[in-house]
Amino acid sequence: MNQRVDIAIGVLRQGNHVLLAQRQAKQSHALKWEFPGGKVESGESVEAALIREFQEEVGVETAHWQPLIQIPWDYESVSVHLHVYESGQFQGEPHGKEGQPVQWTAISELSEYDFPEANKGILTALQLPEAFMISGDFHDELDALNRLEAALEEGIRLVQLRAKKMEEDAFKILAKKAITLTHRYEDAKILINGKPAWLEALPEADGLQLASTMIMELTERPVAEDKILSISTHTKAEVAKALELNADLLLLSPVKDTRSHPDMSGMGWNAFAEMVAEIPIPVYALGGMKLSDVTEARKQGAQGIAAISGLWPEPI
Repeated sequence: MNQRVDIAIGVLRQGNHVLLAQRQAKQSHALKWEFPGGKVESGESVEAALIREFQEEVGVETAHWQPLIQIPWDYESVSVHLHVYESGQFQGEPHGKEGQPVQWTAISELSEYDFPEANKGILTALQLPEAFMISGDFHDELDALNRLEAALEEGIRLVQLRAKKMEEDAFKILAKKAITLTHRYEDAKILINGKPAWLEALPEADGLQLASTMIMELTERPVAEDKILSISTHTKAEVAKALELNADLLLLSPVKDTRSHPDMSGMGWNAFAEMVAEIPIPVYALGGMKLSDVTEARKQGAQGIAAISGLWPEPI
């Protein structure tokens, strides 16, 4: 493997739009769209590289860059480590100083553009929130829907519907109602924790959550490309398999010791960060997480936190 080249990538935001530039015909990945950035020079921080690159490429002064995602990627000719940051603070009007087309594009429309392959994780990260709620215990269907609605009212926008003790038919009935409820809230998405075949009965679901125990016998991505595939992982072998299946995002656990998995010791933030640094798609920290852990999770390279008890509301 080639030594990885450190590249600083900047997602400049203006409301729900981000700044894109189109690569020139003479460049590698010719005519593909990208987020501005470039090679991190020796002794230079990622933030300093972004400030310099945005001055040189699009003529704006930027500040307050914050980490979004790290992406290690191996092309045939070069290996890169993309350090992707985001900011909404800039002065000046962006323009292509090197003759390249530059434009503001809605985040919701990014899938319509042709990006270099390594950018997939960036596009996913931009459309995911910092908190991923997993449904916990409930007394009955009404109780489950009431708790879900309370969470959505509080701002939750990514939900995993999980009810391991329910019969399949009862779960699907609940899921249909939960999907309808979730989609009443702008940008809210709901994933079904279950078997891939269940999505055929629940086509309005946004995607599927697979347990780590279900992935090893799979040989290809089990859901359509327009659905989100999230996979629970605990080990490097499981992470590798999830990436082989072209997962869109991962849950990595347990970060801390939890009552739900007393047989598994928490890996701690250092081990978590080491694993995340080698994963080219968004990762949520799971295991003893609360909203107060979001800042630390982001600092350690995560998209944010996933939780049951830390996010699932108490009975109404």
